[in-house]
Amino acid sequence: MGWAGLLTLLTAGVGGIPDPAELVAVGDIVVRVIVAISYLSVTLVVGAAVISNAGGRVRTIGEEIRQHPIESGGFGLGTVVASVGGYLLVGVIAAGLAELGAPAQVGILVLVPLVVGVVGLVVAATVGQLVVGLILLRRFSDDGRPNLWLALLLGTILVGIAAVLPAGNLIGAAMTVLAIGGGTRLVWNANTDRIHSFRNALLE
Repeated sequence: MGWAGLLTLLTAGVGGIPDPAELVAVGDIVVRVIVAISYLSVTLVVGAAVISNAGGRVRTIGEEIRQHPIESGGFGLGTVVASVGGYLLVGVIAAGLAELGAPAQVGILVLVPLVVGVVGLVVAATVGQLVVGLILLRRFSDDGRPNLWLALLLGTILVGIAAVLPAGNLIGAAMTVLAIGGGTRLVWNANTDRIHSFRNALLE
């Protein structure tokens, strides 16, 4: 019934008794509004923390994604697959230790990576939305450095609106993967020499 059902319910008056279908439709709308408000609140709070503590890094990640989107996407997918594989491996190890009589505290081996992963995804999703805003606002900025707060607001709104559309969640997921990949690629490039030296040392 959607918004029409909500309007019918609100205008029914005291004597009007809405049918169950209208009540279900209104309940669905209320839940969606609550979810949207919660999403916006969490994103803005996390985004404020990210901007306050790592605004420069966010700009660097945004430029990395803008200039190397395919490579960033590849690094992002690789990081996600490696992280999921590592978490499953930790779970198998924890289960094996439990079978061998390890104390119940061994379960923290599974809990800690899970909490870290969830927090990491929230931060990555927020950075992805920031990057959307930065890329869109960049052409309107004289120095190529858009305001991060405006970029956060714009990116959050656009990704939130896109999530309502069919398959729109894929946009948010793609930006999250790109944000993860952009950050991972920067770390990789910054430590390439060390990685090669370590590999050569192992092969000697």
